[in-house]
Amino acid sequence: MEYVLFALSGLGLLVSLYALHKIRLIHISTFNIEAASATAARESTQLYAQIQAYLDLIRLVEPARPLPTLRGWAASPDFLLRIAGHARDAAPQRILECSSGASTVVLARCLQLNGSGHVVSLENDPAFAEQTRASLRMHGLADWATVIDAPLLANPVTGTPWYSLAGLTDDHTGFDMLVIDGPPRTVAPLARHPALPMLSSRLSAACVVFLDDADRVEERDTLQRWATEFRDFAQTLLPCEKGCARLQRTAG
Repeated sequence: MEYVLFALSGLGLLVSLYALHKIRLIHISTFNIEAASATAARESTQLYAQIQAYLDLIRLVEPARPLPTLRGWAASPDFLLRIAGHARDAAPQRILECSSGASTVVLARCLQLNGSGHVVSLENDPAFAEQTRASLRMHGLADWATVIDAPLLANPVTGTPWYSLAGLTDDHTGFDMLVIDGPPRTVAPLARHPALPMLSSRLSAACVVFLDDADRVEERDTLQRWATEFRDFAQTLLPCEKGCARLQRTAG
């Protein structure tokens, strides 16, 4: 009898442990479902925001042909809308870019609509540089932008590989707007930090700088360094899918 009671007690314990295990699995599954649902909701909201930004961008610049791909490595629609809005409102005469692509086409179109100005874009990838030139020609914007082949070279000033400036002339100064969307982060831990050290002397006294991907750790570190090294640039973080920082050069 005692053996039977012992066996039943052991069986009851096993059943209880099995039930607890199943309850735990259900709890984990429920948590995973809730987490997946929350992630899907965030992605859906972000996708809607990008679609809205794209439609607003199209209305703003009215491109003659479809714009290049705006996802992946390319700038997101909301970032392009930011820089296009500034280009249309502030009407900069000289715009300098670090990395070419859809942004070059958009900015060149803004200047065409404004009736004056020119974009100069530094591009380290020869094939991509030619692709951007082809896009400019297709959109009828070849006269509004110049893509300069600028291979990434060891830089003794910053210690970080950065665009060769051999293609820039003495006339390439006084830029009213600088857009930084390169080099790629795979080049170096702080691949975009050299932008201000290397280009600040070519920027106008009231230049506005836009930095893409400002939510990344590397870009946040870069912004902190710039805040110390270039106190004449006031920084503002703007809401964008990948983060955007706006730097306004101020007197003193």
